[in-house]
Amino acid sequence: MFAHLRSLEPTRTPARNRRSGRTARWRVVATTVLALGGPLALSTPAVSAAATPAHDHVLEWNQVLRQQFTKVCGEYSAPGPLVRAGAMMHAAIWDADNSISGGSDPAYGFYLGRISADAGASAEAAIDQAAHDTLVAAFPGQQASFYDDINTALNRELSYLPASVTDAQKTAGQKVGQQAAQAMIAARAADTNTAFGGTYTVDQTDGRWRPTEGKPAVGPNWGKLKPFAMTTGDQFRPPLPAGYSSYSTLLASPEYAAQVNEVQRVGSATATTADRSDDQTQYAKFWANDLGPICDGNNVVTPGTYKPPGQLFETTAAISQSSGEQLGEFANARLFALVAISMADASITAWDAKYDTPISLWRPVTAIRNANTATNSALQQDRSWNPLSAMPDGTHFTPPFPSYVSGHATFAGAWAGVMRDYFGDNVSYTAHTQDKQLTNPETVTRSFNSISAAATEDGFSRLYLGVHYRFDTEQGLSAGYSVGDYAYRNALQRNGAIAYQGPVASAAAAASGTSLALPVGRTVRAGDTLLVSAMLTNTHSGAVGATDTQGNVYSVVTDKADGASDRTLVLASIGVKPLTPSDTITLTYPTTGEHHASVEEFSGVTAVDRTSSATGAAGTPFNSGSTATTNAANELVFGVAGVQGGDNATWDAGFTARPTLFVSEDQLATAYQIVPTTGSYAASGTATHQWMASVVTLR
Repeated sequence: MFAHLRSLEPTRTPARNRRSGRTARWRVVATTVLALGGPLALSTPAVSAAATPAHDHVLEWNQVLRQQFTKVCGEYSAPGPLVRAGAMMHAAIWDADNSISGGSDPAYGFYLGRISADAGASAEAAIDQAAHDTLVAAFPGQQASFYDDINTALNRELSYLPASVTDAQKTAGQKVGQQAAQAMIAARAADTNTAFGGTYTVDQTDGRWRPTEGKPAVGPNWGKLKPFAMTTGDQFRPPLPAGYSSYSTLLASPEYAAQVNEVQRVGSATATTADRSDDQTQYAKFWANDLGPICDGNNVVTPGTYKPPGQLFETTAAISQSSGEQLGEFANARLFALVAISMADASITAWDAKYDTPISLWRPVTAIRNANTATNSALQQDRSWNPLSAMPDGTHFTPPFPSYVSGHATFAGAWAGVMRDYFGDNVSYTAHTQDKQLTNPETVTRSFNSISAAATEDGFSRLYLGVHYRFDTEQGLSAGYSVGDYAYRNALQRNGAIAYQGPVASAAAAASGTSLALPVGRTVRAGDTLLVSAMLTNTHSGAVGATDTQGNVYSVVTDKADGASDRTLVLASIGVKPLTPSDTITLTYPTTGEHHASVEEFSGVTAVDRTSSATGAAGTPFNSGSTATTNAANELVFGVAGVQGGDNATWDAGFTARPTLFVSEDQLATAYQIVPTTGSYAASGTATHQWMASVVTLR
């Protein structure tokens, strides 16, 4: 099928006729534009800007989920039921989407299993129905308007289906979504018998949790919930506080005194900047989001915040759409399912430690107000002490369940475990908040250059808020990381390591224009990754983008200019919806003279990791420069070189070269290697003329 790829290399001009200068370039008018599907007309439609990303139904339903979090009343408003709802919804979305988009040879596994789908069934309709049905079922007993909002969201999302989707395809998709939801609801039907409700016996044993602000214990049975990915609820149970198994020995220990004294100092409502910096105060409030709705029975009077799980979901969306990532709908379906599953299991892990171990530790406010200096002389009792944490009316607040371990930190660790396994740790992004302790919270953001940094700050925010001890956070984060890593490695697994699947499309011509339509030359499997390489000559600065007829969006991950109006780029679409030879990939760019473009398919890729780029003069070997150390072994190293004439560019040992594209002597050379270990990698080889070279590593 691909034997004609070499036809993209025009007959070479004899050496005596080759252009020697840059000014000669635009005398060349001969054009060769071929793609895997055959010749491509030169008169492609003009597109003035990169196409708008397609409507992502997964992101939209996650936003609906977060909005509903602010309006849940009763016992379903606790952290555990919230993340349970998120896991139910997103895992059902994944099974519905993968049942249709995944095809007969899905790139990734299912959560509960494949749903039989009619040919042509709409994956988006399946997502919409699965989300709607699980979300309604996950929050029983709410006011009528709560469900009206979910019904409205379903109608709105279905209205975004493309006009090309027939009523029959829509109905077939909704049937798949309904069945995926029913399977999930049935799988979780026993949860209300094992995890909801329950009582906690309050006694006056020093060190044992007792109610704060008069609120009864929340979720005493939650640690018994059936896990979503873990094998048992205590699989990642943290060690007991400071290793002590009785309240008397713990409270008499120097380790306990150090924990109490620290939070008494740094978590106090009246702490000075010498004890808690302004930045620590800000992020303590930024990550809180503890305010629930004001309810009259199950009727919402005033909505609350989206709670800590909602903030982590929002940050997931920010990262998935950050520059260089721009995950598509199918990839987001898997990512959000993994994040949701891990946070649900984090709630089980934390609540198991809180209630089902020998120590159900009292909160700092109780410990400080009831400190017994006779038992531990290193303590100092303060009956008027209050934590920084407060409600909008100024009332100081401590969550109504035991302190060890921090559920907040366990959520953060589980979230980070999945996210850094998926993207690598070194990702830049900005997080937002809804916490009403901050003035105008919608204007307050915090930016990070790693996922671990946000998780650590999120976890330790509870220490500075005065509601947790240091070991609550440290052990919560540690357990959470284990939960997240386990979910990533055991749920929705990819089928096989990173591998090259083949060429998808290519074209090259000296044809002025602003867009290029590339017919897809082979079936592309859902969940695989497409890399678009391009060399644009005599182009102008400005946006370059690509989309395809299935709505996949291609993000620029490297863009190197040579200072003479030439650019070499790589764009990526990770976890694509499936493509067939009837589809087209359209590349858009500022007005250019020559274009070279090729598209390659790889399986097993989840995220861009590192990049490096460089330019060089004629006569020097091309070398992109080495990347920073990659995040994981078995990464894909993809190299691209744009060369302004001369003899064929060749690649150094280790690279598998793809066919070079020529317009006269200007050439776009691409190659790849799959490396067995972490390291720093460069795109390198030889060229006899001025060059631009870039390397992209993908995990």
